[in-house]
Amino acid sequence: MTASRAPKTGISQGEQAIEILRIGLGVIWALNLLFIVVPASDYWGSFPAVAASFGASTPGGPGFANFVAAHSLLFAWVIAIATTYLAIALLFGLTTRLACIVGIIASAVFFWTQYSTTFAFPGGTDVGPHPLYIVMSVILLLGGAGRYWSLDRWFWKSGRSAVHRLGRWVAGPPP
Repeated sequence: MTASRAPKTGISQGEQAIEILRIGLGVIWALNLLFIVVPASDYWGSFPAVAASFGASTPGGPGFANFVAAHSLLFAWVIAIATTYLAIALLFGLTTRLACIVGIIASAVFFWTQYSTTFAFPGGTDVGPHPLYIVMSVILLLGGAGRYWSLDRWFWKSGRSAVHRLGRWVAGPPP
């Protein structure tokens, strides 16, 4: 009995790993989105108090946290929209490069606001997920995520990318 081999797809194992990581990070952002849309989490109602609670843990003091708490509706919407965008963009490979950059910035801001709670001795238990989100987004950005199993690839192959220079920067052309 001979073992059958899968047909050659033209994509290396490393490139497959990058695409799987992209989809996996998209699933994580989609799960984060659940905390926003599920009514039991009271995201919208509790946002001002949660934002203000980070005042003691943000480097530089409570100024930024108090500013966010004072403008909670704006920041709650910005976070909700960014989380939705990251989930959709990474799951479907749509504007993948831009999504990696947005993910790096969002995770860096979240990590910065929670820095003193994660690096408190004694008291801190771990660094939280955001350093991992940053590392994964950098790997995706440098590894060319979205070049294979993505809508980005479809747009390039179909010729539907109307603005090629912008499209090349936002999504990156397929191989």
